[in-house]
Amino acid sequence: MGCDGCSRGNPGPSGAGVILRDHTGNTIGAMSVGLGICTNFVAELLAIILGLEWALDRGWSKIWVTSDSQTTITCFASDKVLWFINSRWNNIRKNLTIKFSTVFRETNFAADTMSKRVANLPLGTKETFDHRPSFLAIENPNTYYFRFS
Repeated sequence: MGCDGCSRGNPGPSGAGVILRDHTGNTIGAMSVGLGICTNFVAELLAIILGLEWALDRGWSKIWVTSDSQTTITCFASDKVLWFINSRWNNIRKNLTIKFSTVFRETNFAADTMSKRVANLPLGTKETFDHRPSFLAIENPNTYYFRFS
């Protein structure tokens, strides 16, 4: 599950984006949620919480969470989340097996696109897709987007 949050301003109008992938890396779902006015860090936290709650609703039990925010990943991996999401986090972690990893910003473009889609929309605006949305045109199967030498 790839997650990203964005804030246009800091604080400012914000959004959360989540990309669900199967074990081979294929996109099987996507979600965008308008968060109202908040900071970028809070948007990143909420993107992970919303994604995990969505996975839980789908009946999944093992989740690998990726984000380009190392600080956010560290908060969850060390079980030191902010007070306002603590009860949601406790409910999630008792029902899921979760692995956390940071990824390069350049490889998190799908979740980034999803978060920016709703950043200027009202709090609670939500779009969900049970497939790879067609507007994620940059994400094509069998295409390399980066290379390490």
